[in-house]
Amino acid sequence: MSHKVEIAPTGRASCRACKQAIAKGTPRFGEEFRNPYSDEGGLSYRYWHLPCAATKMANELAPALAAYEGELEGRDEIDALVREHMKPEMPFAEHAPNGRARCRACDESIAKRELRVAFERMFEGPMGPQKGAAYAHARCLAKYLEREKEFGRETPAPADLLATIERHSGGKLAPEDLAALREGLGTSSSP
Repeated sequence: MSHKVEIAPTGRASCRACKQAIAKGTPRFGEEFRNPYSDEGGLSYRYWHLPCAATKMANELAPALAAYEGELEGRDEIDALVREHMKPEMPFAEHAPNGRARCRACDESIAKRELRVAFERMFEGPMGPQKGAAYAHARCLAKYLEREKEFGRETPAPADLLATIERHSGGKLAPEDLAALREGLGTSSSP
């Protein structure tokens, strides 16, 4: 996908996040996606104000912003927003910022501040396939992997998954978090 940062040629597009019009002559982020209404599977764009994209789509905006060679008013502020909202590569572990997510293994809510693991998943949205996160309690990791196998999806070995989660979590995991992940995966010692 070829996302882009550009200057809006008209004022007709609305921001996907705030739903407000993107004024002519202002910078915007174009999120390229496969158009589900195209018989040939053509590509189209969804547009975002830069600050809205920086908070909702920081990982997608960052490379497009780096490739943009024009001048941007408030570039430092946009770059700071992107850095603040960047998500680590999946899978990664974190403490849940709220209690809204459900565990994909046990189907129970993941309480605020509880350790969880985020896995990348594809789902069919109103505008075609989209990427999102599927969460599992640390204690449910083995069950989550079994469930994925039942659906015919490939899963890594527990020790490999633990190493990947630790690497993607950027050194933000406490020793007790690593112990909980090991226990959830059924591995007794560090890889």
